[in-house]
Amino acid sequence: MIFGIYPFLRKPTLFVLLVAALALVGCVSPPPPETEALQVELPDYWQTGSMSGQFEPQSWMDDLADPKLEAVMAEAMQHNFGILAAEARLDAALAGTIASSASIWPTLSASLNKNESRRSSASGIQQTPVSKTYGLTGRFNWEIDLWGKLRNGHRADLADAQGAVADFEAARLMIAGRAAKAWYNLIEAEQQLALAKKILEAFESSVRIVEEGFARGIGSALDVRLVRANLASAASTHEQRLRARDAAVRTMEIILGRYPSGAYQAADAWPTIKSEVPAGLPSELLLRRPDVMSAERDLAAAQQRKFEAKKAMLPSLDLTLTRGTSDTSADNLLDLDARRVWSRVWNISQPLFQGRRLKANAERAEANHRLAVANFTSVAITAFKEVEDALSEQGSFSRDYELQKVATEESVAAEVLAWERYESGLADITTALDAVRRSIAAQRSLIQITNQRIQSRIDLYLALGGGFTTDTAASN
Repeated sequence: MIFGIYPFLRKPTLFVLLVAALALVGCVSPPPPETEALQVELPDYWQTGSMSGQFEPQSWMDDLADPKLEAVMAEAMQHNFGILAAEARLDAALAGTIASSASIWPTLSASLNKNESRRSSASGIQQTPVSKTYGLTGRFNWEIDLWGKLRNGHRADLADAQGAVADFEAARLMIAGRAAKAWYNLIEAEQQLALAKKILEAFESSVRIVEEGFARGIGSALDVRLVRANLASAASTHEQRLRARDAAVRTMEIILGRYPSGAYQAADAWPTIKSEVPAGLPSELLLRRPDVMSAERDLAAAQQRKFEAKKAMLPSLDLTLTRGTSDTSADNLLDLDARRVWSRVWNISQPLFQGRRLKANAERAEANHRLAVANFTSVAITAFKEVEDALSEQGSFSRDYELQKVATEESVAAEVLAWERYESGLADITTALDAVRRSIAAQRSLIQITNQRIQSRIDLYLALGGGFTTDTAASN
């Protein structure tokens, strides 16, 4: 750096210009939010439900009151290979941003060379002695950003970096949601398996009772065949539930970054969902949800690159400074006064004809900006839809859950009465088996609706863009 700048420092006007330009470069900041470019008018409040209070990204563990879920989430945040891949993509994106934004800064280089030559004498008979020259040179080169073209490119790179961070957060949120959903799917699979086992054992007992009654002359062969058919069907359902549970276990293990051995143990009880979740205002979603933030940063970058492409048609100013030494002896290379060589070159260039390349680049940047506006709006309205859907489901699933609990209680009680009436001879086997089928269907539906209600609450958190952080995950 000393080799290139020292002669330059002796020109006060040029020195002031250099300092001012470098200070301007150092003040470049990311582009401001482009949320005003959204091509849809937002309502003041969500149109579905009454949950519009201040949303705070509280944890799912607080809302679901499930202490085991915290351990699941922490392990997923640490060991899920999707998150590890997202971290690598983020590091690569940030490194690429630094590399691409380097054009805004001056370049400094140093070179050391040795030149040896030998020529024929004028007579052509003899050759001259070998000539040796040593050189040490420093070079300073800088395109001075007169119109802000390079700053626009740098701002676009900074927006890309912010978008990469938002993409990483979106990946973490998605995997956190997958982990939570897989956890409760596993609980449902375990409970459905336990119910299938209970039903199978009940039918085995019923078969013994009916067969003993038939042997004593009570009942008919039709009763025996019907109850045996139901026993076989229950055994088949048990095998299906066993396969489903094993698949759910391996899915959970994969999300946690484990080998899918099928040995993972689930909880045996559902969490308790707390009160309603305040959803905040629609406009807040644009600044909170990672995928929307990423699309907005893509738009901001496209806006800056549109400016950059237009300014590429303007003149450019380059400054090149060199400073060094040259001598026939390597020992004198550090003699900066007696052996110095230097140059200062100002270069102004104006594009005249490049086969419409610059104009085409500007048109392409303009089209990319329109594309980014449309994509940002599309991502945003999809996010709004997901929130509205999740809000709408909250009340519906709560009512459905309460109704299904009543249906299950009544169906189980009816099954007990039906078997009592059958054993007393007051009802036939078809009535008892019909009551059994209704009881089984109700119990299965209650398990399903319980899981669906929890899954819907998780969907609401995902749609709102927050609510999964644990201390362990945050430190990761």
